[in-house]
Amino acid sequence: MTNPNYIFKRVTIIDIQGLNWNTTFNGNDFHITFEVPFDSDTAPNEITVNIYNLTKLSVGRLGKGMSVSVQAGYVGNYGVLSRGKLTSIRTYREGADRITELKIIDGMDVSAKTAEKNITFKKGVLGEVIIKKLVDLLGLRLTELKLPDNKPYPKGYIVSGKLMNHLITVAKDCGASVFWKRGNLVIRSLKEATSEICFLSEDTGLIGSPEYFADDSGKGYRAKSLLQHKITPGVLVEFKSRTSNGQYRARKGKHVGNGSEFITEVEVI
Repeated sequence: MTNPNYIFKRVTIIDIQGLNWNTTFNGNDFHITFEVPFDSDTAPNEITVNIYNLTKLSVGRLGKGMSVSVQAGYVGNYGVLSRGKLTSIRTYREGADRITELKIIDGMDVSAKTAEKNITFKKGVLGEVIIKKLVDLLGLRLTELKLPDNKPYPKGYIVSGKLMNHLITVAKDCGASVFWKRGNLVIRSLKEATSEICFLSEDTGLIGSPEYFADDSGKGYRAKSLLQHKITPGVLVEFKSRTSNGQYRARKGKHVGNGSEFITEVEVI
């Protein structure tokens, strides 16, 4: 099988770390395919990575719960697409190839965690105080917290039942969204500017023209480009094309790498 990485200078790196073993699978040495979805909701996304023709020894060392990072892009311009935990390993044959399929959860599924007893916050408590307490109770690592409106609760606030539901509610009261970004929890507004920006035009990898859409959740454009590792929820995307010229916020999409495609699909609003 011809390795397209040599031809197009593609980079794919899969790092896997366990308690007693870690390794790196490089796209220059193995045929690797992947699909990495991203979006702006609280449910962790499932990543799929396929590595071709691993030795039985390497497959035997893989185990559920290992940490996995997926990096991709091009020589001189690649980065992390996701960081998560390995949830399943399956090996099967396809013609002459033996394929090992890895399923990875990007983030943590804490939707079932509940408060052991009611937690009461005093009158006038600020949203940020509640959010930090909930994040701590959930055992999450919060890498970004930026609230457009640090709302006060004049009557106080009571936490009971599912903790994540309260986190989403309080963040929304404060004008922010709760989502996962490269395996890390982020609470911020998708409408607010970030320090990251991605310019998309024919010269920088835009494939075709962005397509306009309008639905119940908003309106914007769907676009496809050569793989852009910088594009994640909230990132500013600036188009220069026949159908769209302007700046938008990335809402969801996916990074896809296989033998024929090495692309990013994105929906912006």
